[in-house]
Amino acid sequence: MVSKEWFSTWFDSPYYHILYAQRDESEAADFIASLQQKLHLTAGAHVLDAACGKGRHAITLAQLGFTVDAFDLSPGNIESAQEFENEDLLFFVHDLREPLPLENQYDAIFNFFTSFGYFDDQNDNQKAFNTFAGGLKENGLLVLDFFNPIHVLANLVPTETVTREGISFQIKRWSASGYLYKSIDFTDKGQNYSFVEKVELVAKNDFVAYAAQAGFSLVDLKGDYKLSPFDEAASPRMIFVWAKTTF
Repeated sequence: MVSKEWFSTWFDSPYYHILYAQRDESEAADFIASLQQKLHLTAGAHVLDAACGKGRHAITLAQLGFTVDAFDLSPGNIESAQEFENEDLLFFVHDLREPLPLENQYDAIFNFFTSFGYFDDQNDNQKAFNTFAGGLKENGLLVLDFFNPIHVLANLVPTETVTREGISFQIKRWSASGYLYKSIDFTDKGQNYSFVEKVELVAKNDFVAYAAQAGFSLVDLKGDYKLSPFDEAASPRMIFVWAKTTF
């Protein structure tokens, strides 16, 4: 029996959404709106939200006037998101490592809020960038938002308890062998649960290398959701903007 990758089960769990329900929606919406002002994409541009979760950011993109396709690996997430579909917003199930149904069609592809680095095989990172490149029009833009590993490791909170909807989530964080781990243990209705998140500590230079191999040139790099300049020691995020160029 082939074991499932951790993200295919945890992201499809209702407890994932309970734990992370407090994420700041207004900050995310402001970030996306500010990003659009910087990118100057035209109204009606065809964009893709890659690894979209339940679609909250894809919905924001559609509200900004784009034609939006969005995918996620989780069938449960996509089923929830499809309730919001309309003529300008389409959701589908897809794996980031596989070629997209539409090739050379998108004006921009977005990969928001650390939706990368989940793979055991680092070759899959390159496959993902090849997927991005295959989907974009010539000179199309790729925006990828990932945590800054240097900042995260310097500010790591090893243990904490988070209570959501009466459930106490016992959380531990550590790094090992180039990955950041988070264990999540809790009890609900008399049953014990345990999940482990595992995200690769992908360095800035590694992202730049993956992108270059897929045919991208770096346009900009920002360090937080207010789009401040990137500082390797102090910035919490790495928000890359690349353009697809001719090989």
